[in-house]
Amino acid sequence: LMIRRPPRSTPSLRRQRQMCIRDRLKGGNLEESVYEGYAAGGVAVLCEILTDNRNRTAPEIRKLFELCDGKLGATGCVAYLFTRTGIVRVPSDSSKEDHFYEVAIESGANDVASVEGYWEVACDPQVMTDVVAAITKADFVVESSEIIRVPATTVEIDDVATARKVLNLMERLDDHDDVQSVSANFSIPDEAIGQLE
Repeated sequence: LMIRRPPRSTPSLRRQRQMCIRDRLKGGNLEESVYEGYAAGGVAVLCEILTDNRNRTAPEIRKLFELCDGKLGATGCVAYLFTRTGIVRVPSDSSKEDHFYEVAIESGANDVASVEGYWEVACDPQVMTDVVAAITKADFVVESSEIIRVPATTVEIDDVATARKVLNLMERLDDHDDVQSVSANFSIPDEAIGQLE
């Protein structure tokens, strides 16, 4: 199960937020860092941070974990559970499916999946530019492309209370101004999702 971000947090909006922060600082020093930890139920969480003040951000992120029964961990405690992967999304057209698969795989893609009216092309981040160029050259429209962290394993959360805590942490982290992206390795069964609503 891939949890999608709500529309208020698209890659485009995150880039705009990042540019606003840079404009606000007018040349101030921004540091990139990765914060890792565990949410309730043993869910691994990895946050990519862009901040002008690490001494302010670290305690704020730690507090968010603690409020949701999680724990901020040491560097490297969960990073090994995630693989950086390039994802290219293209609106699907069943009449051109075979040609699209051929173009994507020949350009260096690892996998192509059909997801909710889109083809999602997975590739190594180093070849993502080549994949996008080949897809565009073949007259397909690229809807979006981004580098995400894909978990190697997932933790299934059956307990509704634990699921609420995990989702609450994801939302709080996503709302934090310095957090650029959040990755986690959980899945919630349909029965539990039904009880959350």
